[in-house]
Amino acid sequence: MRHKLGKNLTIIYPGEYYVTDSDELIGTLLGSCVAVCLHDNVKKIGAMNHFMLPGKINERDIPQDDYTRYGLASMIKIIWEMLERGAARENITARVFGGGNIIQSLNTPDRQGNISSNNVRMAKLMLEMEDIPIVGMDVGSDYTRKIIFDIDTGRVYLRKIRGTEISKLVLERDEKLTTG
Repeated sequence: MRHKLGKNLTIIYPGEYYVTDSDELIGTLLGSCVAVCLHDNVKKIGAMNHFMLPGKINERDIPQDDYTRYGLASMIKIIWEMLERGAARENITARVFGGGNIIQSLNTPDRQGNISSNNVRMAKLMLEMEDIPIVGMDVGSDYTRKIIFDIDTGRVYLRKIRGTEISKLVLERDEKLTTG
């Protein structure tokens, strides 16, 4: 798909990721999920993931068929794929987006923590463990977020949306994906 910025646009959905060294855009729409944009400004290599749940260290808790919906697996995957394409670890920077509190049923007092903040915590922890600096972050609150990541420049275009219509669409999509 060609974007109005004049570059090809690849859209990723919950549980997906994309790594590229081409001059293109990656986009996604976030609710409670988190997206991490990694960028090597020297080699012009970038990656974006879109994960739904933080994940656990125990391998049996990460299903093989859709494991990148978990932050732990998704973060490892995009970091390694960037390095395999020639990115230098010391040149990689990160931007973190999402973690909005739009799925109220997942954020009840009887749950230990809430999914949105746990997703953000997972992203920050993985980046700290991998010594990748976070140079930008827009997380939390009750916004849905549309982000478009320009691989050539490393810039992320962000549009925050607070409204019932878009929140309903993201809510329905995320609830279907978390229950099914």
